[in-house]
Amino acid sequence: MRRVLALLDLHPFRPARRLLAASLALAASGCGAGASGSSAEVLVPSPPPAPAPAPAPEVRNPPPPSDAPEPDPEAARLFLSRVGQQRPPTTAPVPRVTALALDNTARGEARGMAAQGDVVSLQIAEGESAAIPARVAPGECAVFIAQGGLGVIEVDLFVTKGAPPALAIAAQDADSGPVAVIGGRGACFSVPGSAPPPGDAPAPGNAPVAVSLHAQVRRGAGVVLVRGYRGPRPPAPPAAPPSATPPNTAPPSATPPNTAPPSATPPNTAPPSATPPSTEASAAPPNATPPRAAPPGPARDVPPR
Repeated sequence: MRRVLALLDLHPFRPARRLLAASLALAASGCGAGASGSSAEVLVPSPPPAPAPAPAPEVRNPPPPSDAPEPDPEAARLFLSRVGQQRPPTTAPVPRVTALALDNTARGEARGMAAQGDVVSLQIAEGESAAIPARVAPGECAVFIAQGGLGVIEVDLFVTKGAPPALAIAAQDADSGPVAVIGGRGACFSVPGSAPPPGDAPAPGNAPVAVSLHAQVRRGAGVVLVRGYRGPRPPAPPAAPPSATPPNTAPPSATPPNTAPPSATPPNTAPPSATPPSTEASAAPPNATPPRAAPPGPARDVPPR
């Protein structure tokens, strides 16, 4: 024991070194065994996230409202009465302000459509009209706009087929003022037939149809700009089912609950046959039998005193 203590005094850190060396050796052997006994883990990358669904296509033009104005019959009457004396169109320089107004009108009436050809500028006097040719292919959505310039108060626009005296009005604007539009806001002036596939020639029965645009100034006089716009025919909105009935939210026979019982009788607080007590009545019940007297016993002699 003394020797051990002496060794500890001489070498106080030797046992701690041995203990540390043994711990390191044990840890190294454990790590080696784990590395040799198990294979390395392979990390597999997760699949990429699914692409977001494409947004639904926006309808280019809303359908015309149900309360849209009707064409003015006076405009058609005036046009048909003077179309036979119609003069050749007189062109005029395009006013910059009127051209800007035409572009603003097209942004709302022919949104998303392509302009066809150049702007036609016509000088029209009051009560007269001018015609320009146009063609509409089957399956096309056509919009025609007539924009009146300075001095034009009321302008009308017509699409006709044929020639006088067999001229027929195919479409007429229903607007009032210096702007006239046919087929705007999704109403689409179109001709019967279907558009051919891209790259194919149209079938003989689906050839473009020749029409005429007539701009008429009923009041005022001045320059009128006319231009056409084309685009694919928008899909028809889904129709409602024939027998669509709004759901009935109210219950068929809602009856307020009856809180009172069906045959509830108020309790009777008075006793059924309350009779005041009689003072002459005996305390004994009416059928009570008086107690029987005990039989006399044998007489006993009473000793004298």
